[in-house]
Amino acid sequence: MEPMRVFYAKTGTAKYISHLDINRCFQRAMKRAQIPLWFTEGFNPHAYLTFPLPLALGYESMCECVDFRLVRQMESEEIVRRLDAVLPMGLKALRAAAPVYKAADIAMAAYEVRLELADTDPDRAKQILDAFFAQPQILAIKRTKKGEKEISLKEHLHNLSICAKEDGVLLAVHLPAGNEQNINPTLVLDTFAQQTGMLIEQIKVKKTAVLTKDGKKFA
Repeated sequence: MEPMRVFYAKTGTAKYISHLDINRCFQRAMKRAQIPLWFTEGFNPHAYLTFPLPLALGYESMCECVDFRLVRQMESEEIVRRLDAVLPMGLKALRAAAPVYKAADIAMAAYEVRLELADTDPDRAKQILDAFFAQPQILAIKRTKKGEKEISLKEHLHNLSICAKEDGVLLAVHLPAGNEQNINPTLVLDTFAQQTGMLIEQIKVKKTAVLTKDGKKFA
């Protein structure tokens, strides 16, 4: 059985497809594309697909991936070509290769966030955001399966940059991701809105990269 990892983009209206439906979508796409998948054994055989870092609903991404196994060898370019021909609008296969890292190696995700603050021009919005993130400490309430807990958000913000644009503010940041710690931009912006009283009028989040513990791109 040959392990394989396909990287794909999820953009436009596809960002509203849930993780469960993404799994179903790829099951059907693999079948239509005649990818020679390995199936589980037992009473209900099915293609075993795994998604190392599922994407939050409503986010776009240029670096999603799905892992599977092949029962016979197929060229990476052919897998991408076949999948791209049958995936629905908003999902695009980008590349395929044998996995280099395991899901447990994921440590960080890079995001771009475009946002507008109500009744505030981009330059003033940038000043407000700069002042918020310049605080020596930023506490946030994170909801987990075990309940709520307070975390120090400041220490988890890496490579933060804020730029005023004509259509709003562009915020770029690296945040913890993976099994050990997972913080997404929604928590950051919800905390900002609660603590400043500012209304975020529009927001668009895109994941641009997934990184390993040593800072390399997940592959």
